[in-house]
Amino acid sequence: MGKYIFLLSLFLYFQSFSQKTELKPNIVFILIDDLGYTDVGFMGSKYYETPNIDRLAKNGMIFTNAYANAANCAPTRACLLSGQYVPRHGVFTVGKSDRGKSQDRRLIPVKNNLTLPLDKITIAEALKPAGYVSAAIGKWHVGNTQIIQGFDVGFDREDIGYTDGGHFKDGEYLADRLTSEAITFISKNNPKKTGKPFFLYLAHHAVHTPIQAKNEFIEKYLPKEGVGCHNNAKYAAMIESIDQSVFKINQTLEELGLSENTILIFFSDNGGHGAFTCQKPLRGGKGMYYEGGIREPMFVSWPGKVKPGTTCEFPVIGTDFYPTFLELAGVSKPENYILDGKSILPLLNQEKTLAREAIFWHFPGYLQPYDGLMEEARDTVFRSRPVSVIRKGDWKLLLFHEEWVLDGGLEKIETNNSVELYNLKLDIGEQNNLCNKETAIRNELLDNLLNWMKETRAAIPDQRNSEFKN
Repeated sequence: MGKYIFLLSLFLYFQSFSQKTELKPNIVFILIDDLGYTDVGFMGSKYYETPNIDRLAKNGMIFTNAYANAANCAPTRACLLSGQYVPRHGVFTVGKSDRGKSQDRRLIPVKNNLTLPLDKITIAEALKPAGYVSAAIGKWHVGNTQIIQGFDVGFDREDIGYTDGGHFKDGEYLADRLTSEAITFISKNNPKKTGKPFFLYLAHHAVHTPIQAKNEFIEKYLPKEGVGCHNNAKYAAMIESIDQSVFKINQTLEELGLSENTILIFFSDNGGHGAFTCQKPLRGGKGMYYEGGIREPMFVSWPGKVKPGTTCEFPVIGTDFYPTFLELAGVSKPENYILDGKSILPLLNQEKTLAREAIFWHFPGYLQPYDGLMEEARDTVFRSRPVSVIRKGDWKLLLFHEEWVLDGGLEKIETNNSVELYNLKLDIGEQNNLCNKETAIRNELLDNLLNWMKETRAAIPDQRNSEFKN
């Protein structure tokens, strides 16, 4: 009898130990606001200093063709949270879609959806069956509230009285406070104590305007010589605060012994603001659907799982994170719910490609100009006019709806300037429009894009604006 009890106890001990070691991975997703493609050291900056970010990036996998789902804030977040492309949720810009002067708009834009519809199942909701405790800390920007849409903890600047749009309140720097709240969440929900994995969505307001930074960091950069269009000391100081945040989050994971069971992803929501930085050799910046407006710095760190010093060149996009997290958690996608992305776990395991031919963007509105980079826009009146975009392999096609709808469409494609086609491998700066030279490629991508728009029921602006003046 004693022997039986001993063996049973031994079995239960090892079963308990096995269960503890098989805990699902924690997920830390860090989203920076308006951080440009080359605004960090691991993507080539020689002026902005990001030693902690760079160290993590080099100890994990760097993605050189990572894309946001939009060229500005809200739609990127709506896509990340819902796992769906813009046409499915209707959040395609920030605020109104009729930016700029009416007399300059040839079409009546599609009305923007200001909130992520409540029938969309957020990634936090989808992870609940796997036992995840979730927190959305920082910029939400898609209406409703974090808790309504599935997160257990929601915390943003309004919770501590930051109502003026700035980054300081009573001497406290917002990025520091959000970092502290994130660390508190990790510590309180340490899976070694709770037995539950966690999902942290840390969405910093920096480096979005207003450009405000700590004086000690600003003073560090003032005497430093700029490198090309990277030369703004305050902006550099803001980036340094973000670098410190990433360091503190990772340090917490290490001190709690959670690093090897935590995947950490670093990403940005759109291109850098043209008044303060640029993304050369990419063209354009925030608000434009050229590469500088949508291609982002990204790395994945997961000690023991992701091989250090690796690079992935296959194009990935923000909607890929949702299915990736589901696969990590070992749960199926919500029933009868469309996901537009692909899990990137094969890429993290050093496979070269995913089973996907193309990625897409859709922007049926207008964005007014701003100071900086307007010489890199399609025209100087708008950062972006209504446009839909496809990237397939090395090729990228932009379909501009004003010319397509009003100037003859396909019939006059060779003269109406409705389509731009670029080979990104040979022309990363999108300077050489091959629309009328590579016609077979053009027609293939255009057909793919139009079919995707039909499949997703993408709303297209097709009514002439009577107030337009030539």
